[in-house]
Amino acid sequence: MASQITSSGYILRDSIKLFYEREGKAGSKTILFIHGLGGTTNSYQPLVSDLLEFDLVRFDFSGHGRSSIPSSSSVESYVADCEAIINHLELKDIVVVGHSLGGLISLHLAAKRPEIVKGVVTFGAVRPFHEAIQKALTARSSIVRSQGMVAVADTVVSNAFSTKSLASRKAEVALAREMLTRQDPEGYAQAVDALAQSSAPVWSQINCKAIILSGDEDKVSTLAVGANIVSDIGPNAHQVTCKDTGHWHMLESPEECIKAIKSAASDGSS
Repeated sequence: MASQITSSGYILRDSIKLFYEREGKAGSKTILFIHGLGGTTNSYQPLVSDLLEFDLVRFDFSGHGRSSIPSSSSVESYVADCEAIINHLELKDIVVVGHSLGGLISLHLAAKRPEIVKGVVTFGAVRPFHEAIQKALTARSSIVRSQGMVAVADTVVSNAFSTKSLASRKAEVALAREMLTRQDPEGYAQAVDALAQSSAPVWSQINCKAIILSGDEDKVSTLAVGANIVSDIGPNAHQVTCKDTGHWHMLESPEECIKAIKSAASDGSS
C-alpha cells in the first residue's frame, strides 16, 4: 500500500527549509525517521505501510532531498534539524529510527534529548572513522563537487548492497541509485564532510532502549562496529544481525526492520 500522508510541508530552521511528511495514527507513539547519507524520506517507504498504527514522521535533513542547502553542515547541525522538527510538531516520547549517518545522528539526539527520545533503532549506524577513511571521505566530497553525483553513485550503490540483494532486489537497488543521483552535489558533499569530521555521542547519556541492526555483509558498518556501539551504550542496547544484508537494511531486510521498530515502540520507556 502506498503512503496516506496526513500532513507535509516545510519547517524553517534559521534560513533552512526542512521538508517533512507525516502519516499513521495521530495520538499514538511517534516514530521519527532519520535517513542516511544520500537518502531521503523515501528511504523508509518499504516500512511505513506496516507501521501505520504509529504516528510516523519523516523528513529530509538539510542539504538532502527536498530540503534546502545550508552554508555548511555537521552532525550537530543535523541534530538541530531533528530538534526543529520535534519542536514544530510538538513531538514527545518518541522512538528515533536512523540509518547509517542517520543512525549516528539519532544516537547524538538520544544523548542530547533523553527527556524526549525514549527508544532508538539504528540500521547500520556508523561511528567516527579513523584517519584513512576520513581522507577517503574527503576525496569523495571533492569528486562530487567537481564531477557531480554520477561520478560516485554506482560505486556507492555496488558497495552498499549484499551480493544477494544486488541480484534479487533490483527495484530496491534502483531506488537507492535514484535517491543518490537526485541529490544536490553540494548538499551531499557537505554531509560527507560532516561524517568525516564527526565525533561520538556521549554514550553515558543514552539511557533508552536501543536496538542496533547490523548487516552480515555490511562493509560500511560491520558486525564489529554494531557490537562496539552496543558495548558503548550498555545494558539497554542489543544487536540484531540481518542475514544477506549490506548497508541498506530497510531495502534489504524490511521485515527485520519493522520487527525492531515495533519492539522499540512497544517499550520505548525502558
